Amino acid sequence: MKKSILFILSIILIISACQKSADNKTDVVLDSRGELLENVTNNIIIPAYENLKSDIDNLSQSAIDFTNNPDLSTISLLRNAWLNAYVSWQHVEMFSIGKAEEINYIKSMNTYPCNTTQINNNLLSQSYDLNTSNFPSWTAQGFPALDYMLYGLDSDSNMILNYYTGNDSEKYLSYLNDLIAQMSSTTTLVIQDWQNNKTNFINSDGNTATSSFNVLTNDFIYYYEKGFRANKIGIPCGVWNGFQPYEIGIEAYYRKDISKHLALTSLNACRDFFMGRGVNSETLGVSYADILSENGESSLSSEIINAINEAELAINNLASNFRLQLTQDQSNMLDAYDEIQDVVALLKVKMLNSLDVTVDYQDSDGD
Repeated sequence: MKKSILFILSIILIISACQKSADNKTDVVLDSRGELLENVTNNIIIPAYENLKSDIDNLSQSAIDFTNNPDLSTISLLRNAWLNAYVSWQHVEMFSIGKAEEINYIKSMNTYPCNTTQINNNLLSQSYDLNTSNFPSWTAQGFPALDYMLYGLDSDSNMILNYYTGNDSEKYLSYLNDLIAQMSSTTTLVIQDWQNNKTNFINSDGNTATSSFNVLTNDFIYYYEKGFRANKIGIPCGVWNGFQPYEIGIEAYYRKDISKHLALTSLNACRDFFMGRGVNSETLGVSYADILSENGESSLSSEIINAINEAELAINNLASNFRLQLTQDQSNMLDAYDEIQDVVALLKVKMLNSLDVTVDYQDSDGD
């Protein structure tokens, strides 16, 4: 009888210890989620937005200098400032959260291809509202519209300058400056929102559909799958269009030779985000890789990083000019898409399952 009681007590103690261990593990994971949110907010998101704002300020000043003296020298400086800002943009596009989501910031800044007819109608009529939150408006502003205004108006720089010095020069210059002013003001709104609400964002570390951790995780994967994989690679090489190349769908279509640079910058930003690497400091903070390791999934973390590295190699194998790549050898771009897609499966299925996070968006790609 005593042996039976001792046996039962032993079982109870074992179960209690296991439960306590599980509870402790849950506490560790929840603590790590809060630490991840703190690291991402303070060392990645806000610094990335501040870098972008600084580059847009430089872009604005370059536009003013160009407006005062439109020549080959000032348009070259303006183009360089646009490129620097566009590269910075690749580090923030994945964060469609809070004010950015509310004002459709991502869509207004980088919807491509741009609508050149809409742009020309806007600037010639001088009747437009860049604050209008709808699709036609988005296609006539942001980085893609500036791409057209700086590189797509004509076939060479001298001919493009004619638009800014001819009879309608005031209209072209006005629209150019209005585009940049809109980008600056909306970026400021987003930064202010992050600064004002970062504490609440960091503290929302639970596991619910609306918690910061779950929203951030979904937005990251959504961006990787749609903003990066589909928009930069899949749509231009015709993955959902019978593999018919969609050349005008390339990011920075008119500049031509930076599409690869933008894609690589975007991929590196995704990898750094996953690894918790600070934007300015390069310091590694608490990351998804850490949380996966705490869940006993360190091999999955390595698998994700290795797959991203393979995607990087595949993109590096492409021409700097994606328009040229599509016309000369589309197959290499499709190979890059396949490598990128391997990462989607790891993030969207395996990582979400390990993190116990549910996908909060619908996939209509049919893939």
